[in-house]
Amino acid sequence: MRKTKKNKNNLIFFTKKTSRAFFLIPLITIVVISVGLLIATGWYSIDYDIAKIFANGLNSEFGKYWSKFYDQLGNTELFIILLIYLTILLETWFLVKINQKNNNFKKNYWIVNSFYIIIIIGWITFQIIRILLMPYEDLGFGVGIDFSLLDSVKYKIMGAIFSFSYQSLLLGLGLYYVRYKLVKTKQILINQEWIKAVKGLSFLIITYLVIVILKGTTQRVYYFNVIFGDLLRARPDLQEYYLQSGLHYGYNNGNGWVDNIPWDKQYPWWKPIGSLRSDPNMPTFALPWDYAFPSGHINATFCIASGILLFLKNKNNEKINWKIKIAFIIWLIHILSMNFALMVEMLHWISDIAFTFIFSIMMIFVIHFSVNKIFKKK
Repeated sequence: MRKTKKNKNNLIFFTKKTSRAFFLIPLITIVVISVGLLIATGWYSIDYDIAKIFANGLNSEFGKYWSKFYDQLGNTELFIILLIYLTILLETWFLVKINQKNNNFKKNYWIVNSFYIIIIIGWITFQIIRILLMPYEDLGFGVGIDFSLLDSVKYKIMGAIFSFSYQSLLLGLGLYYVRYKLVKTKQILINQEWIKAVKGLSFLIITYLVIVILKGTTQRVYYFNVIFGDLLRARPDLQEYYLQSGLHYGYNNGNGWVDNIPWDKQYPWWKPIGSLRSDPNMPTFALPWDYAFPSGHINATFCIASGILLFLKNKNNEKINWKIKIAFIIWLIHILSMNFALMVEMLHWISDIAFTFIFSIMMIFVIHFSVNKIFKKK
């Protein structure tokens, strides 16, 4: 009895081994398919043909709204989980100090309450300002024109509004879950949610650091840039304004950056940076994340998936409950939809996405076991 009581009161840092097949089988399947796609797209013509097929999705109104929704979703998705994890760490810090009879933390708990208010107000303000400014953005084709569609900015605005609505709901539910489920019941300490937050933040920081470095070094352009000449010729009314903008979306054949990239200057995902990418007539961008390889949007969706860990309980998780299963299935549908939407919008190649699937899934296990090992020693 004493042993049982002791185990009940002690903190358990790491979850017990559970039936992991429910998670592992889909993830392994995605990795296997992604490896096959990477091998196949080692021949550039295959990557090009796949991109050409998916780009036909923009011929429909649904394709435009759907792709822009996921485009906007991926731009801000990681901030939701970032804010939730920071809240968990702040709550844990104060609760631990309060349990240690530190009166200063108890008196100043208003700081934690204020943090919730600041997060909510800051998020809403940032998103509303961002959406209100969209009709006035000029990305090289004049006010009111979306650069990736060469069409009305209305698709981007509607995508941003739906994305804001969905993500605000997710943030609200997440903060409510932390405050009234994890904190009020002290599960935030019993289940060591702070370790899950450390894992999630570590994944976010490390993977995005690698992705930004890879984007800057590979400098791979999008399918949109490859066929930019064809896209611009379909909108001759935008050409003069674009030439005056000084932006370089297409290839320069002596008439400005208004042409398709010549076939002999296109390259597969694996080819190292060299003469082709240093060609001064190629499309150029000021920031590394403006390049294609790998996909930051896909990695952001993996960051969101790490939130499922918060539903796992360290003391009683031999079985994965139905809520976790539903959350994981919804996430799988979500990331596959993100995958296809990015290709429809012509802002990612299938090889970009396949590589990111492999990289992000690999980093899940690297971060998980590394953090476990670090804190086990402590």
